[in-house]
Amino acid sequence: MFAPLAVRDFRLLFLGLLIGQALSPFQFVAQIIWVQMSAAEDVRIVLVGLIAAVRGVGMLVFGLYGGALADRFDRRKLLIVTQLAALGFNVAIGCLMIFGTAEGGLLLVFYALVFLSSALASIDLPTRQAIVPDIVGRDLTTAGIAVNAAGGQIALPVALVGTGFAIDALGPGGAYLIGALGHVAEIVALLMMRHKTPHRTGGHFGLGVALRDIREGLAYTRSEPVILTVVLLLVAMMGLGFPAVANLGPTWITTVVGVPVRDFGLVAATWGVGALLASGMLARFAHFDRKGVMVALASIGFGASFLVFGGGHTVANAAIGNFGLGVSMAASQIAGTALIQLIAPGNFRGRVMSVLNLNMGIAQIVTLPLAALGQLISLEVLFPALAVALLLTTAAILASRRAVWRSRA
Repeated sequence: MFAPLAVRDFRLLFLGLLIGQALSPFQFVAQIIWVQMSAAEDVRIVLVGLIAAVRGVGMLVFGLYGGALADRFDRRKLLIVTQLAALGFNVAIGCLMIFGTAEGGLLLVFYALVFLSSALASIDLPTRQAIVPDIVGRDLTTAGIAVNAAGGQIALPVALVGTGFAIDALGPGGAYLIGALGHVAEIVALLMMRHKTPHRTGGHFGLGVALRDIREGLAYTRSEPVILTVVLLLVAMMGLGFPAVANLGPTWITTVVGVPVRDFGLVAATWGVGALLASGMLARFAHFDRKGVMVALASIGFGASFLVFGGGHTVANAAIGNFGLGVSMAASQIAGTALIQLIAPGNFRGRVMSVLNLNMGIAQIVTLPLAALGQLISLEVLFPALAVALLLTTAAILASRRAVWRSRA
């Protein structure tokens, strides 16, 4: 279960990620609460949805480009550059939240900075995923991915509990700056690593070369039926489920369910507890080869948990549903990522992972129209309808594309 931690560079990568993941909820929740507290009631859900949509545009615009960069340049150095730039942008966002309000020109500057920080994240994520097999080797790839996920989930429940208290004590801007310290930790850890990407090609990387590399990555993804099925399942999950339970989830919990902002983290932390359990189990049984079955069952579980989460307005519904969502999301992401990493060759790994990560950009963009629809018909009507639609879509994909059931890795 913990074998990857015997590798020095993986320990450093893990430690930086652990601290960064522990502090990331401070940024995510603080943005939502800042807009929610400052905006007029008749537009606040839409403006909260716009945060996610702006992040999604940044991810989609730069996502495939990030994967191409990850396959061409030294991945450790690329991670250092993206983390340094992300630190600068996020400090600027925190200062704006402290000294400004969510209105007029300052709101436009806020959304612009969110776009730029998400663009950097879309480069960082496929690079970070692609570097794990390089560091630990093929035999420990699944365990490495699962341990990384488990580490983040260990810190997440504690961080979510602390988020509400930090926002209550320091305001959204102060809490956001606490989250920015995660970038500092990741930069220090990356600087201490010695790893160099073995298949680095480097050289001239203009627009033409980037587009060619992207086309090659898309063609490879389409040609592999298992990889394509995993991508479709996660796109459905992230497009129909994630925008509601994650991006609009804080609004649902604090308004529809009626949990005070101060206690929000106590309910939200159940997601992290579920994800931690799933991550630990997948790390412990990393050599189980039916990873396609894991992805399929976790996709169904996510839809069912969404139905519990949005099917009632009680704290019990929110907590139990959130726990199931955490289990299902972690299991599908870890098993799906490991399956793809073990199928795709090293020189395509970054680009294939960037295609998979586009589902997060789609989820963020879809949040805006869903938020507008929720503002119109109410979240109480929207959430159950989305849960049913997700379950039906997942069933259709699994019935028509059976390669994922038979896949072994």
